[in-house]
Amino acid sequence: MERKKLILNCDPGTDDSVCIIMGLTHPGIDLLGITAESGNLPASKSCANALRILELMERPDIPVAKGMEHPLVREYPKDPYSHGKDGLGNHFFPEPELKPDPRYAAQMIIDLVEQFPGEVTILSTAPLTNIALAFMLKPDIIPMVKEVYHLGGAYGVTDYAFLNATGDNPMSEWNVYVDPEAAKAVYESGVKLTTIGLDVAFNPEWVNIREEALKKLEKLNTKASRYVLEIIDYVDKNNSLPDLFNNGPIDTVAMCAVIQPDIIETREIHVEVDTSDNQLTRGMTLWDRRNHFKWTHIPRIWTACAIDSERYQRTFVEAVGGKPYDEI
Repeated sequence: MERKKLILNCDPGTDDSVCIIMGLTHPGIDLLGITAESGNLPASKSCANALRILELMERPDIPVAKGMEHPLVREYPKDPYSHGKDGLGNHFFPEPELKPDPRYAAQMIIDLVEQFPGEVTILSTAPLTNIALAFMLKPDIIPMVKEVYHLGGAYGVTDYAFLNATGDNPMSEWNVYVDPEAAKAVYESGVKLTTIGLDVAFNPEWVNIREEALKKLEKLNTKASRYVLEIIDYVDKNNSLPDLFNNGPIDTVAMCAVIQPDIIETREIHVEVDTSDNQLTRGMTLWDRRNHFKWTHIPRIWTACAIDSERYQRTFVEAVGGKPYDEI
């Protein structure tokens, strides 16, 4: 199996921490490095939590580089969702002994893309500040990036896009809302971009972690699977949407899409990111759905509109367990 070279831009956070484990464990992923973003938590805390997960998994070989403590041009907002007092579902791991990479996150992205031109996939389960900054500092790397996946945006493909909007207004998703200027820069860069928005990631019929998958994780009984089950339990007991939500870490939907791209159904759309100061729409990912007079000058991206739920369950378990589903 040819392993996919991956940079994970994340802000752990409960769900991001599970993505780190999946990237370390799945045999099809070659995790080149982790860049810590300010999103769920400030970048300094995200960085420390990423190092804690690497220590849990006994993987000191993976470099972790810290990004900026704030968005490109705005103040850093506080995430309304609680990831626990420590950001990791109240596991309270000790201070990490591992040290972060001395490079800034953007520089590590530049270096890895230049080291493996045309081979690197970047997955962001966080705002896009680090990636935007890398593209601004070294535009020459943009065509060298194989593809970017982003857990971000709310497009209106399904009702779930706005029923449970996670930005601090009715129209936006958190990872875009935090730094809309960064999202706009990446969307407009011309890089091949696939987004998984709330349309898919917040549809409980598609992304709930089901009983069979939970039993498989219990059967694994590894430190990775035990931690993941504890995070699922934390999310289930502490989510802020008790009437409608899933029990799973939503960022894992994007990681599964990187591992098995054909589990998501995508469509090509024209999207503009609202970078205004309008409190109602800041961070909105506006899809121009018109058949005529369409604004073809605005960015063209791919976004997920559906997911094969059964294959998502299997891919999720396989990525945590590091072995085929039927062998667990």
